[in-house]
Amino acid sequence: GVWSNTCCGHPYPGESPFAAAARRTYEELGGSPSLLAEAGTVRYNHPDPASGLVEQEFNHLFVGLVQAPLAPDPEEVASTAFVTAAELAERHAEDPFSAWFMTVLDAARPAIRELTGPSAGW
Repeated sequence: GVWSNTCCGHPYPGESPFAAAARRTYEELGGSPSLLAEAGTVRYNHPDPASGLVEQEFNHLFVGLVQAPLAPDPEEVASTAFVTAAELAERHAEDPFSAWFMTVLDAARPAIRELTGPSAGW
């Protein structure tokens, strides 16, 4: 499998990106965030070497906290992992990740730092 960001989706007509993010978190991970914060937007155009497809996106980013155990939808999620910044760097060096993962993570880092504090290393 390929590791990537947590949830993706599209707002319903008339639904705000914030509400869509909360909804998709529940639909994909089986849990609602106890805190959800806007993390800006990111635009990218990444070819995926494995499939030959080009991922061209404009995304609203959100970061959040979950406190309840997750129950991921197996149709959407093969596996989850809670990692520190250092553990993520190690995993990224060894395991396959989506072509856009680091672009999205780098765009979200300032908001992650606001939630976790600067000592967490994000």
